[in-house]
Amino acid sequence: MSSFFESSNLQLGYGNQIVINHLEISLQSSKNYEIIGKNGSGKTTLLMCISKNFIGNTFNSDIRRNNNSILEIGPIPSLIPKMSLMENINYFLHSENLIEKNVEEILNNYELNNFKNDLIEDFSSGMVKRSEIAIADIKNPDVLCIDEPLVYLDKNGVELLLDLFNKRESQEKTTILSSQESIKALTNVERTINLND
Repeated sequence: MSSFFESSNLQLGYGNQIVINHLEISLQSSKNYEIIGKNGSGKTTLLMCISKNFIGNTFNSDIRRNNNSILEIGPIPSLIPKMSLMENINYFLHSENLIEKNVEEILNNYELNNFKNDLIEDFSSGMVKRSEIAIADIKNPDVLCIDEPLVYLDKNGVELLLDLFNKRESQEKTTILSSQESIKALTNVERTINLND
């Protein structure tokens, strides 16, 4: 089993402030992971590092990674407010070979097809989160990282997210969730990385 992200002594921070200190981590392809910890423990920092979105200091950490496709849904929405949902899909997935029928099917599944030409700035927080999850479903990356996955989702949105996790597991794709405590959303978790320790 190959690792897509590995470090024997991971240190992460901002400026001289260390947030993650001496973490040994090895994440295997096709496995699921949880990152848990209280506010300020470094959950978001670690998730951003795994998903190649970290802009802080790695303090010369030895980080080994492969070329798996990775998508992160962070705590702050990444969609462009002045663009429609469909324009966002085309913008963020421009390098993918999108099949219109598949996109429409997924948007229907997330109950977003009737809103695909509406501006994101007119969406509720729940619709924005659902849109980000739909884009993740369309892209179907090797690794999907979600920070605080249940935030802004109603009961139906949570069910759709759980369906996506089950679908990804059946395809042997990796999902990594970050939250204050385990939300028991993944059927099989290879490792829970507890940053409170």
